[in-house]
Parts: sequence; C-alpha cells; structure tokens
Amino acid sequence: MTISSLFRFMFKKAGIFVGLALVLAACSPRYNWREVDVADGHVRAAFPDRVMTDTRDLRLDTHTLRFTLATATVGDAVFAVGSAPLPPEIAADPVARQALGRALVVSLYANMQAPAPTEWPVYGQDIEVHGNAMGKPGWLQAKVWVTDTMLIEAVAAGTQESLPAERAREFLRSVVINPAKPVKP
Repeated sequence: MTISSLFRFMFKKAGIFVGLALVLAACSPRYNWREVDVADGHVRAAFPDRVMTDTRDLRLDTHTLRFTLATATVGDAVFAVGSAPLPPEIAADPVARQALGRALVVSLYANMQAPAPTEWPVYGQDIEVHGNAMGKPGWLQAKVWVTDTMLIEAVAAGTQESLPAERAREFLRSVVINPAKPVKP
C-alpha cells in the first residue's frame, strides 16, 4: 500500500459520511470546530467536525510504517492529520528522514494527478495542489513535517465549491506540532 492509496481511502471514507452529514446539517452548524490531540499526542489541531481515526500499515520506499489518519468531513471536504512514527534506522539518519518526507510530499501531487513542483517546499510550509481526485476536479492545501521521531501531514482537500480556501487555511493554521514528545514503541 502506498501513501497515495491511503489518501484515496480518505476520500472514499468521506463519501460514507457525506450522506449522514447532509442529514445532520439541518441540526448542526456547518463547521463545528474542536481542538483534538492526534498522532499519539504529537499534534494538536482544530477539526471542523467529529474526528474519525484509521490506522494501517503503509509501505513507503523500503520501509513499512504504521500510518494513522485522523479525519473529519464537512460535506465533500476532508480535513486530516496523518502521522507515522519513524523506524529507528530512519530516525537516526537525517538523509533518510528527508527522503521519506519528500516521498510524502510527492504523494500529495500524485493523489491529485498533478505534476510535482520544480522547487520543494520547506517542511511546515503551505503546499497547494490543484488537480483531480477520485475523478473530480479538486484541490488541497497541506503541510508536511519530518521531526526526529515522526512523519506528519495535515491536509484539507475538496472541490472549489466544497472547500473554501479560508476554511483550509483555518485548519492548517490550527495544526501545532508538540515538541519533544517521546514516541511509544
């Protein structure tokens, strides 16, 4: 399984909740922001609705990582924080950490069927990608971090209609990486 397939899973899973969200929309505000600790406490983020979590093994480069996605959906828009503890051999190698982080960034462009940039964004910097996802025109705004112990991404994805740019920015601004939290073995 690749990161791209995990990201597609995020969109498929969102479809399940879209019908329920439409039914509940009359009873609740469209965006009901709540701060949540995710990634085993390594990240704090404000999600626009109830958070669902899914964990899977992910093969990236030559390593298998335990990748967890915490997601919330509003209509067809998905807000997610994904994370994976780094294996000790990668955590100890700055070059390997950078390669793993770059592979995660590349997957964001691949998921949207968009060409990768000629200049790579700095980790923690906003990334905006326009393209197609699940057969529909869409866009995403994301950030990727590689710490000494974790690989982390925050993504807001949807269509121009389902994901207002301000809501994507609001979500990404809320994401805070908690420093120096030890990783559970």
